[in-house]
This record gives sequence, structure tokens and C-alpha cells, in this order.
Amino acid sequence: HRDQRFPRPASAGSDCEPRTDDTDEMNESTTQGTASVDVEASATDVYDFLTDLDRLPTLSPENQRCEFLGDATAIEVGTRFRGYNRAGNYEWHADCVVTVAEPGRSFAYQVPPDFEHTTTWSYDIEPTGPTSCRVTERFDAPMLALPDVYPGRIEGRRDNLEKACRTTMENLRAAFAD
Repeated sequence: HRDQRFPRPASAGSDCEPRTDDTDEMNESTTQGTASVDVEASATDVYDFLTDLDRLPTLSPENQRCEFLGDATAIEVGTRFRGYNRAGNYEWHADCVVTVAEPGRSFAYQVPPDFEHTTTWSYDIEPTGPTSCRVTERFDAPMLALPDVYPGRIEGRRDNLEKACRTTMENLRAAFAD
């Protein structure tokens, strides 16, 4: 029996290493991770890419596709969508709710919604010029520290998620490269 709310670890990697935020808090956290990259595109264009549910899965090593739930057709606070994910032979889906939608600045969602130990994924976009920006992806997954809640005491999941962040950020950079 597989609980579709909780994925198994996946390996993610990249030959390119985008710069990552390197704070003591993040390095020692068992529940948080982050990666940042400089992108040669406007903050608006990057935001539009990250909030396009058809294009967002092209960045992630786990996410295969996304779809809006209910009558939603656009990203805004409160929008619900479902992500279909895969790690190796393991597949699952997860429902998400958008918690931040600030065009050109920030996008965040929680998965699963309405869960005491929800994971928050966020993307912060900081313009560095008229056609460039720095993008940071973060996750905060408190259930990683709760082995009774997170099935199987998944060894290395936090590190795999942070590797996935680095891969996602490098893929974003590459999507806008000439």
C-alpha cells in the first residue's frame, strides 16, 4: 500500500552547480533546503514560467505534470492544483494550494493542503537588471523530522529534495539560455 501524500526519495543531480544559499540554518536543518541561480530573463518572464503548470514540470526531476483542480484556470492565492510525480519506479500525486502569487516576485504553495505538517515550496525572484534576476527555490518540510508521520523514515529525503532544488534551478537557468 502506498500513501500518495508522501513520496519516496529520488536522486537528482546536475553537472552544473548553481550557487546555493549557504547559511548555517539551512545546512543544519533536517526539514529545509534551498538553491539559487542567476537567470538571464526578466523577473516577469521567470514568474510566468514558474506559474505555468504546463511548463513547471519541465524543470523538476520528479514532477511529471500538473493540472488545475476545480474551476481554476490561473495561478492566484487559493488556487488548487495536482502534481503527478515520479521517482524511479515510484509514482504518486499530490494536491497543492497556492499561498503566495506575486507576479514578478514570489510564488509559493503548500502540499498537501489542510495538513498539520504540510510542506511549503516557494520561489523568490529578485531582479538584478532589466533582463536578469536571481531565483531562489526553498522547501520547508516539517514532517521530515517526524518519522511517525513520514512513512518509512526515508533516509536522505531532505538531501534528495535539496539536490532536486539545484536541478530545478539549473533547468530554469537553461530554459532561458540562448
